[in-house]
This record gives sequence, C-alpha cells and structure tokens, in this order.
Amino acid sequence: MKPIAKNVALALSFFICLSFFPIINTAVTNPLLTETCQKVKNKDLCTSSLGAEHATQDAKDVAALALIAINVASNHGVNTSVYIKKQLLDGKILEPTTEQNFEDCSENYEDAMQELDDGLAVTLSRDFKQVKIELESAIDDADTCISVLNQKAGKDKELYEKTNHFRQLISNAYDIANILAPK
Repeated sequence: MKPIAKNVALALSFFICLSFFPIINTAVTNPLLTETCQKVKNKDLCTSSLGAEHATQDAKDVAALALIAINVASNHGVNTSVYIKKQLLDGKILEPTTEQNFEDCSENYEDAMQELDDGLAVTLSRDFKQVKIELESAIDDADTCISVLNQKAGKDKELYEKTNHFRQLISNAYDIANILAPK
C-alpha cells in the first residue's frame, strides 16, 4: 500500500472510531437507580449490576428495579449452577468432601432458583411482602452453601466467591423489595 493510501486509511479508521464515541458517552444513569441503590447495603454492587442491565434505563418505578434485581440474581445463580454441575460431571476426580460440598450446594442453588422464580412472579402481582419472604429463603439457601463451604474440608474458592456474590445480589433485591414493603 502506498504511504498516502495508508495515511488515508488510518485517518478514516480514526474518524470512524470517533463517530461512535458520542454513542458510548451518551449512556445516562437512571436517577431512580442512583436513588434506590443508595438505600441498599451493597451500594456499589447494586449500581454496577443493575446499571449494566439495559432495562434499568427504562425503569419507571422501584418495582421495576426489584424485578431487574431479582433477574440479575437469578442469572448469576443459573451460571453458578452450571459451574457446579460442570465440576461434578467433568470427569475430574474430586475429593469426597469436595464432591459432597458441590452436591450440597447444588441442592441449595436449586431451592434458591425456585424461590427467585417465585419472587419474580409475586413481584409482578405486586405482593412485595411475599417477595421479601421468597428472597429471605433464597438468602438462607446461599448462606447454607457458604456454611457448608466454610465448615468442611474441600472448600472450593471459586464456588465460595460465586456463592458470596450470589448472596449479595439477592440481598440487594431484598433491600429493594424492602423499600416497597417496609417491615
């Protein structure tokens, strides 16, 4: 390629990249998200996890944010459940205690996922007291998995971190539901 053509191509690439900059820079945080996340325990996680969801930009009320928060927690739970099943089915020989920890946590995740699904359904019916009950149960399931990992040999650091994150996401959803149905 001739030097002039190379410079033109480089300049054209540069201007094309710059033309996308305003699109990237125009993402504005929904003020409702900022206000709501200030009322939860894990403020930064709330802002980052919900802010990453496109639906948050269109949320008109706290109930919509509660739905999004439960969905975010549920998606994380699904991913961690897949991780657990993959470890159990991967063909690697796990130590018996580690395998038992994974099996116990798998059951906890199944229960938590059902409670999150129920929480989504009752959020749609706007029964926020029941939402809190479902989310409390899901938190208990995450706590049980964390306890299993803390008490027994064979602790899997990655599963522990994923479960702790899962618990925090559910806790954020609970705190948002608590705004809608305070004690």
